[in-house]
This record gives sequence, C-alpha cells and structure tokens, in this order.
Amino acid sequence: MLPVIDIFAGPGGLGEGFAQAGFDVRLSVEMDPIAYKTLTLRKFFNQFTPDKVPSKYYSFVRGEIDQSELEQLYPIEWEKAVSAVANIELGTEKGNSELYERLDKLVSPSEDFILIGGPPCQAYSLAGRSRMLGAGAGKLNLSSEEKNQLENRLASDFYSDKRHTLYLEYLKILYRYQPAVFIMENVKGLRSAKVGKDADKGSVFDNICNGLRRGIGEETVISRGGSLARKGYKLFSMNPERTEEEIKNSTECILKSEDFGIPQTRHRLIIVGIREDIQKIPDSLVPNEKTYTVQDAISDLPRLRSGLSKEKDDAKLWKEVLISQIKEYLINQTSFDSELKDIYSRLKGENATFTRGASFIESKDEFEQTNSNELKSTLSDKKIGGFIQHETRSHIRRDLLRYFLVSSYGTIFGKSPRLSDWEGRLNELRPNHSNVEATAKNLLTVAHNDRFKVQVWNKPSSTVVSHISKDGHYFIHPDPTQCRSLTVREAARLQTFPDNYYFCGNRTQQYHQVGNAVPVLLAKQIALSISKMFHLKQ
Repeated sequence: MLPVIDIFAGPGGLGEGFAQAGFDVRLSVEMDPIAYKTLTLRKFFNQFTPDKVPSKYYSFVRGEIDQSELEQLYPIEWEKAVSAVANIELGTEKGNSELYERLDKLVSPSEDFILIGGPPCQAYSLAGRSRMLGAGAGKLNLSSEEKNQLENRLASDFYSDKRHTLYLEYLKILYRYQPAVFIMENVKGLRSAKVGKDADKGSVFDNICNGLRRGIGEETVISRGGSLARKGYKLFSMNPERTEEEIKNSTECILKSEDFGIPQTRHRLIIVGIREDIQKIPDSLVPNEKTYTVQDAISDLPRLRSGLSKEKDDAKLWKEVLISQIKEYLINQTSFDSELKDIYSRLKGENATFTRGASFIESKDEFEQTNSNELKSTLSDKKIGGFIQHETRSHIRRDLLRYFLVSSYGTIFGKSPRLSDWEGRLNELRPNHSNVEATAKNLLTVAHNDRFKVQVWNKPSSTVVSHISKDGHYFIHPDPTQCRSLTVREAARLQTFPDNYYFCGNRTQQYHQVGNAVPVLLAKQIALSISKMFHLKQ
C-alpha cells in the first residue's frame, strides 16, 4: 500500500477511513492539542488487528485505567503511535519547518505517497461568511456612514482571516514532495467564496484548482528527486454523475454523504488530484442502495434524559418540571392537541429513574447491543461491554419545554419546525435570541431559521458541525420523552466513527472534534477507489 500523509487531520475521520481501507497512515498532522491526543490514541489502536486489540485498551475507554498504564504496558506500540502524529500549526514558520523535517525523514525521494486533508473550512462555510460579513447589515437602522463603516470592518476581518490562505500550505507540500495522489476536502461554500472583497479577484475554488494543477510559484522548493522537473496534477471528481474528463466546475465535486450510506446530509467538496505522469483515473463512488437514517444509526443506544441547568437536578424533579410545563402549555391549545397529549401521556408513564448516561454505560438486558442493519454492525464493538461517551447536557426549564415541543412536532409532522412555525401555536415559546429576531426581519441571508431543530427518526440527520460543541439546540433528539440534545456518541455515530473510537478532552472538546471530522465510512469509500486505481491489495 502507498503510505498516506494526513494534514489538517482533526480527530482523524479521513485518516481513519484510509486506515480501514488498509493504508498505512504514516503521519497525521493537527494543530489542536486535544485532537492530537485523540489521534495518538487511535494510532495506538490501529496497530492491532481487530482480534488482537489489548483488553487494556477497552479498560481505558471504560475509565478503569488511565493512559499512563497503556503507555507502560505497551511502550513500543505507544512510541510508534506518538511518532506517527505531529502537533503542528501549518502556516507558521516554525510549524512548516518542523513538518518538512518530519516528511524529509518519512518519505524518501523515490517513494510515492498519498496526501490527504482539508484546510480549516469555517471561513468558507455559508454560515461563517454570513456571520463574519454581517449579511443584511444594510437593512439595519443605521446611517449610511455607519453602515459603510460596519460593512468595511466586517469585510476586513473576514478577508484577513488566515483560514482563507491555509490551502497554500497544502500546495506547498504538493510541490515540495510531489505525491502520486492527493485528496482535498472542504465545505461546499468554497464554490462561491471570493478571494477578496472585489469580485474581479476571482473565486477561491478557481484559484485553488489553478494552484493544484500548476503550483504556486517559482519560490516553491522541490526536494524529491533533486533536479526533477516539477509536475502538475490532473483533477477529478468522485461524483457518480461526473464524466471521465477533468473537473470543469465546482458543482460536480460535491459529494452528498447520504447517497453513500452515511446517515447524514453532509455535502462536501472533494477533489482528487493525480500526478500528471500517472495515466490512471479513480473510479467514482457508487451510490448506496439504502439511505440510512437517524433511527438506523442511533436507535439502539440507551435512552437518556437531559438535566436541569442552574438548579438541583435529579430524575424525579426533572420529570416534574417538564410535566408541569407541558400541562400548563396544553391548556387552551387546539393545534395538534390530541397527538401531543398522547406523547405527553407516554412521558408521564416513563420511569422516574431515567438516567443521564455516563462516560461509560455498561450494556444491560434492556440496552442489548443490536446489529439490526449493516451500519450498526460496522460501527459496534461488543468488546467495549457497553457504550462510551454517551451522556447528556443540562438545559434551562424553558428550553426543556421547547425541546419537547420541537421533537413532538417532528414526531407528528415528520419534519422540524421552521421559525415561521413558531407563530401561533408556538409563539409564546419563540426563542428570545438576537439572531432569531434578525431572521424574523429578514436581516440575515443565511438565517437561523431553525434555531431549535429536531433530527427526525426516518431521515438522515442534518450536517453535524462544530457548533454542536456550543449548544445542542440544532441537534435535538427525535424522542420527545427523552427531551434532550444528541450525545457525543450519537453525533459520532452519525459521522460513522466506530463505537471504540475514543475522543479525548472534555465533553465540549469531544463535540468539537466530532463536528469537524469527515465521515469515516465516506473516507473509506474514497480510499478503496484509490486502492483499486493502483490495483493494491485490500
């Protein structure tokens, strides 16, 4: 197998997919120190075949031992794991120097390899651009001078964001080391992002593609092969609807995760580059016959309740608070009242010892791990003896009622309510947030129109994003009787991380890592296509 270098690795979703496809991910590079720890632990795990993973690893993820014991028991394997990860910030003189030094030792001039990774994408996302550019500022009640000042300040902040230029670090590595293949991933908002405030500077996508094809300038150093002439790259899409010609536009590069067996509507831009001296083309991905849903992904996980925020919390009080609020709300309600009352009755019948989960939940009879579909079978690991990182957040009382009503709405109507649906029947619970008011006044082009959003059972989830680390309002569990947001493990399932994948750090940091990742099983399919292109053994 060709070795793989994974940059901007995050917690390792893209790299894990390549590892599962049989590739040697020789180095993973990530600037976040917590994600770096997650990568190191996974490198340790991946040194073992599934039947040879030490029982002590499972003791660690269950919280029975700490990491130092793993290091002491398996010093050779742990050292190999550490040597395969780099905590480096690309785009800095120190970081670039350290990376080049590592790569010069890891990849010989005569050795082909694969480069994978996606530069941080928040600055290119539609939501990020709207937020940073202050879309709709012109409709605010400001003077012309104030509007211009605000728009100029926001634009200056946006276009000076260094995340706009981190793709240049990707290009530098390409033309210094000339890998045989590269895979670059990014958000679909990259298609319409501009290089600068002036439209005539072109789009980020076109500039990136030009750079990927031809390089970034004469100053680029090539170490591989000494005087070997620099080669360019041919760019291809993995989209099933593509032609076998090179990429013509950004639209054909978009992969819709739900088409390929991922229980999530995550749409991402994937570019595959083949060095121009290699006369091969990767196969496009084959759509999955089944569309996996939220229910397919998480329905076997233990049922949990949320917690009460900023006050005493126990199961009995939680239930009393929720029931009293629902009962008060139902008085004089006529809209979908019979269906809502049925859900309310089910909640009243729930056991008051409903738990909030834990960092490890032992599997019991009522929570038997079931492999009712291929997805769950792929992700589950009975050696864990239960489920890890499956615990809930706390919410204020009013949000508990909102969660109940939004998830009930999803149960009854098969969709999440939009902001307009908060009029009338839900008006008194309308979220009191500034961005909601701005949405109501049409001040944002990318609106928080679903500030509270339920993930319905019978559809793929919406895109799991890093904002899930800040609050769970956009990721409400579909079961109204649980009245909560998704746990880290549920979000990881939607991203197709195996259940034995452990995310380091506190819960907020765990959510952030999961939201920033590439779905593992999508990455694996890309990796298998590359493997087939080179007739590599699986």
